[in-house]
Amino acid sequence: MAKANAPRIFVSLTAPTVSAMEALATRASGVPVGYELRLDYLQDFSQLETQLRQMLAHLHFPQTIATCRLAGAGGMLQGTPENQLAILSAAVRAGCQCVDVEIESVEKAGVAMLRELRPAKVIVSYHNFQKTPALGPIYRRLVRLPVQMVKIATQGRHLKDNLQIRTLLKNHKRQSPKLVALAMGASGMPSRLLSLLWGSGMTYASPLNHAPAAAGQIPADVMRAVYRVERIDSRTHVYGVLGSHASLSLSPAMQNAAFQAKHVNAVFLPCQAGKLADFLAFARALELKGFAVTMPFKRAILRALDWVDPLAHRIGACNTVALQRGRWLGWNTDAAAVVEVLTKRLRLAGSRILILGAGGAARAAAYAVRAEGAEVVIAARREATARSLARGLAAQVVSWDGAESLEVDAVINATPVGMYPHVENTPIDLSRLRVRVVFDMVYFPLATRFLNEARSRGLTTISGLEMLVAQGARQFEIWTGLSAPRALMEQAVRAALVHPGQSAKDQGSRMKDE
Repeated sequence: MAKANAPRIFVSLTAPTVSAMEALATRASGVPVGYELRLDYLQDFSQLETQLRQMLAHLHFPQTIATCRLAGAGGMLQGTPENQLAILSAAVRAGCQCVDVEIESVEKAGVAMLRELRPAKVIVSYHNFQKTPALGPIYRRLVRLPVQMVKIATQGRHLKDNLQIRTLLKNHKRQSPKLVALAMGASGMPSRLLSLLWGSGMTYASPLNHAPAAAGQIPADVMRAVYRVERIDSRTHVYGVLGSHASLSLSPAMQNAAFQAKHVNAVFLPCQAGKLADFLAFARALELKGFAVTMPFKRAILRALDWVDPLAHRIGACNTVALQRGRWLGWNTDAAAVVEVLTKRLRLAGSRILILGAGGAARAAAYAVRAEGAEVVIAARREATARSLARGLAAQVVSWDGAESLEVDAVINATPVGMYPHVENTPIDLSRLRVRVVFDMVYFPLATRFLNEARSRGLTTISGLEMLVAQGARQFEIWTGLSAPRALMEQAVRAALVHPGQSAKDQGSRMKDE
């Protein structure tokens, strides 16, 4: 597996039958891609050797790893190390070049178990599904065994756990046996994307449109096409998106597409964190050149910046940070995006704009249009929050029910009403509102019921997708100084919204507040 043409991305195949596993492999086809056959997911082992031999012949696999993890070690096989050895031995006879055995089985059955798996190359693995402990002692526990590769996979509960993985890999980059290491879970996704750069022997991925074998796995096609993990090198600039649900953000698809189109050697990562301090330590350690900020950190990030754009300061929220000459500088591109998409449809100066909601997106919209000379009216379910926002803007506040009887030039839905799965909901009744332009910041679904009703009445509409791309394009221009390839960025977002590797539940978690 150390050959120059050996695959560096291995797709984990989980299925109840060998034929179903083969079907998954055809979806994840690519050159050079390897496959991890999770044999513990199979329901019948009676014809295993014959079925595997046929499967490998049909697909001409360049590299395969046979894994059969016991239930006590996070797998599906109910049995003993002896049962496990019998299954793995059948896989070796069928032609699998490598086998993965967890350290618990080796320590229970003895080192003789490894000799019985020859001539396959053996990976001995350690998994911790609760946390990332100190990794040095674990590495020393594994490396003393007569194997060709050791694998360490731990739960990434914090972004700082990725840094432990990086340190381990860099410390043992050229040592033998070869080391594979990664952090699982949403917060561990950076390690899956950067582990090859750090010196890991491989990284693991999921097939397209199939549940991953481990939390945090990314479809192989996405790893290759969106993140280009095999092309990341020491000169690659690293950017990211910070948020409590950053693993679901559309920003990586959009920004990585822009980097590729403009030939910028950069990668944009999801950075999911529960605490701002965790992200800040991670960003400094990896020397991030810039990052997007999503909920719930748009206000808290202000305290960590060396300079804040005046408009972002007035809004009290920042969604874009760039590192320039060693200083972190902050902007709010949401505000500029709101102005951009609205001014294509109406003259803001002197217009009357109704804003539904009083959260972060509503604040950006309210300050942005007010700065352009528009009159602002705010309606929110929590009227006290609306009044707090209005005080800094000399804006009018109306009750939620009272908003429907107004006459305005435009209405902006800055609430999650109408977002999947509650697609039948609308924030207000358009039949009672006298309005010309309807702007819905929700972008999943792309055509909300609110927008569809507006179109049926002949009103001008603005989708949340247009807003998302507009703010993302301005972020790209701040970071790179280049003009943003907006059409391509929109295309990437549309593809990500309907990506077969994402479930509807995951897509529904995405909203306007990117």
